[in-house]
Amino acid sequence: MDGAAEISVMLVDDQKILLEGLETLISLRSNIKIVGTAQSGEEALERLREVVPDVILMDIRMPGMGGVKATEAILERYPHMIILILTTFDDDAYIIEALSNGASGYLLKDIDGEKLVQSIHDALSGNLLLTGKVANKLALNIRKQNKRLGQLGEELEFSTRELDLARLLVRGHNAKEMAEKLFLTQGTVKNYLSDIYAKIGTNDRAKAVLILERYLSASDGK
Repeated sequence: MDGAAEISVMLVDDQKILLEGLETLISLRSNIKIVGTAQSGEEALERLREVVPDVILMDIRMPGMGGVKATEAILERYPHMIILILTTFDDDAYIIEALSNGASGYLLKDIDGEKLVQSIHDALSGNLLLTGKVANKLALNIRKQNKRLGQLGEELEFSTRELDLARLLVRGHNAKEMAEKLFLTQGTVKNYLSDIYAKIGTNDRAKAVLILERYLSASDGK
């Protein structure tokens, strides 16, 4: 790796002793240069006005803007930035939220130096990075979600009109478009949609679409 092009890295962690330890650990590698450090998401955004690194190693829990929100905010401004979450927390919600917001990987701080450096190189190659423990937790979470959605789908009952609206919702139509296609008023459509959301148990459109896709797929396949 010594002959490879130099990689610039920014470290974001609210614990100064860990920040210094990471800086020392990574700086020992001849082709990796630390170009900035920050102790919060807000400070990271400020530092990015001065220098834009190849990779950011981001802690997840920090005062003010944490790692998840910081990842989202940074990628809005720098959509091609590589951000690796490096944390002690392997909570399912953190993992899913961080990856959903565009993080390129989720690593635990007990990772050794060589693996961390390799992870930086792998992320730059376009690989999604998860340590074994994190990957196992994520896979288990997905299996649980799929099982829950399957059980919910079996319990759902919709009227013919609700099914018409559900299909249009899954296809991405808004209330106005649904009303035009089904010759209904927008108020009537919204009432039907409220009933559908109530049966599903969510007001989140994305979650509703996921559940309805599974339900419609199973129903249409019967």
